[in-house]
Amino acid sequence: MQTLLIIYIIAINLIGFFIMGIDKSKARRNKWRVPEKTLFLIALAFGSIGILTGMYVFRHKTRHATFRFGIPAILILQVALIVLIFSWNLRRLGRPQKAVRSELERIQELDPDTIQAFVSYENLINSNLTSGTVNDKTVEAVSLFFKNFNYKIQQEQTDHDKATVTVQITNIDMYALAQDLCRAILEESVDIYKDPSEPQTDNYYDLLYHMLSSHTYETTDTTAVFHLQKDESGWVILADRALEDALVSGFISYINDPHILPVSEILSIHLDAFCELTDEQWKDYLKINDVFCTYNEEYAPKIDAEYLRQLAQAFDYEIIRCQEDGNTAQAVVRIRSIDMENVLSIYKEKLLAYAATTRSLRDDSISFSNETSRLLLEALQENDQTTATDITMTFHNNGTLWEIQFDDAFTNALMGDMRGAIDDFNEVTKESLIMNPSSQSASYPAS
Repeated sequence: MQTLLIIYIIAINLIGFFIMGIDKSKARRNKWRVPEKTLFLIALAFGSIGILTGMYVFRHKTRHATFRFGIPAILILQVALIVLIFSWNLRRLGRPQKAVRSELERIQELDPDTIQAFVSYENLINSNLTSGTVNDKTVEAVSLFFKNFNYKIQQEQTDHDKATVTVQITNIDMYALAQDLCRAILEESVDIYKDPSEPQTDNYYDLLYHMLSSHTYETTDTTAVFHLQKDESGWVILADRALEDALVSGFISYINDPHILPVSEILSIHLDAFCELTDEQWKDYLKINDVFCTYNEEYAPKIDAEYLRQLAQAFDYEIIRCQEDGNTAQAVVRIRSIDMENVLSIYKEKLLAYAATTRSLRDDSISFSNETSRLLLEALQENDQTTATDITMTFHNNGTLWEIQFDDAFTNALMGDMRGAIDDFNEVTKESLIMNPSSQSASYPAS
């Protein structure tokens, strides 16, 4: 029997590994894909090692939160269950609760050697981290996960060759742990520019270890129901999905709950990432190159640099209100940024003063462009005002997570209501500014 189970586990993991490779190949060629449901079913059928190995060997699905969370979480559950299934006394004579007690004690007393036997695939995932040996944090993370594990047999019911044993499981608050893990991975996923000098926690077990070692969690009590079948060799524990979840106090349910983090917190995590950007990072993120369309080689880089400097200093936000209704949510967000209306108001005065001089009539197109661009730079440098723009954002939960998308309205708001300021500026200049006929490349902000 054990030989057949070993053959099955090897086979299902090989299938999982090669299916990940096939799906990656299909993704590159934009062909029909293997459904994610199928991949998770393979993992749940004890093929999680093959799926997880394929994820990192083929670099496939590694940025999907459901896979980064779900597959390692399933493996943690299966570590405990495999200990139950493959232990030498899985089947023993006596009362059903004795068989249950024996298996729970094995989880309670997990040792590093036992854990390493089930996570040795780590060598295949990131050899740069493991250097040919199992990552110590992997072992420590699983050990910490079960550090406070305890149990109490509450009830036993026997009906001929069938039995149920109800057990009170004591462990850390898995809901709080799942929230912290979701929050931490989301923060990493929206960290637009990571410092390469800082240690990264892309590995799930490194992140799990960090959470468990740096946070203190209360213990909670949950109930697990063991179903057993008696045969000629004794009582056998029948593993199922409910038991898997119960052994880890609901962790697998919590980690896959698409509503575990409120949309307001998810939005804050995304917006906090913008608050951390430097001016150079803003330039790269917004793809800014001559933001005011001056087309002036001398002044455009200086104008961009000043604008980005102020944007990095001014950007902030406030979530005015946020309301969830099932799988939809709506938030009103106040975005604070450069007061572009004030910048262009200063620029307008400078431009009108220049237009009133005879110099503006004498200047050729190049000189005119240089002067108007210089005035725009001065207007930016003299600005010390910020402005707040309220926008309404709508979100949808796809059954896996809240989808956060930043549209044109958000971009316009973070740029200081650039669109409205330019429209007002153009309207005023059309009425009050007579352009120099020879000045075809004058620096008037473009919409």
